[in-house]
Amino acid sequence: MAKRQLELTEQEANQIRRSEMQSQDVHEHQRLQALRLYGTGMSTADILDTVNCSQRSIQRWVRRYREKGIEGLKSGWGGQNAAKLSPQQRAEIKERLQHTSPNQVLAADIRIKSGQFWTVSELRIAVQQWYSVVYKSDDSYRNLLHDSRLSYQHTEKVYRSRPSQQTIADFEAELEKK
Repeated sequence: MAKRQLELTEQEANQIRRSEMQSQDVHEHQRLQALRLYGTGMSTADILDTVNCSQRSIQRWVRRYREKGIEGLKSGWGGQNAAKLSPQQRAEIKERLQHTSPNQVLAADIRIKSGQFWTVSELRIAVQQWYSVVYKSDDSYRNLLHDSRLSYQHTEKVYRSRPSQQTIADFEAELEKK
């Protein structure tokens, strides 16, 4: 049986517990909880069930804790993927999206569809033109649409208009002849 890589004192466990309680980040909370449970002797199988992580993750978190202490378990992500755009720019986008359509803002040769409704593809083009910003994920564009209180539109290549009754009758008559 392998020896535990970490045994926490009661003071260290309490310090980790306090950090756990103060954490606003779900992933950071998960790391702290797993470390505390591991360091206080809980079985690895029980930790995996409780925290919903892998054994390899626990080992990585223990190593980070040994190297950097609690700071090593903090999330490096500062949030705000939208930091590429300032709050003022996001407000401008919201205003533009609510009061214009793509056909009013984008040239016909670069629009994806008719330009009546905002799509993720057209918003991507507009944001790049307006602010020279390109997001890696379409979710960022969906978030901009959501923040503007718009739903994103899927472009579809589906024929949606119904043929006239005469066209249908002619088609059915042609089928009966065969």
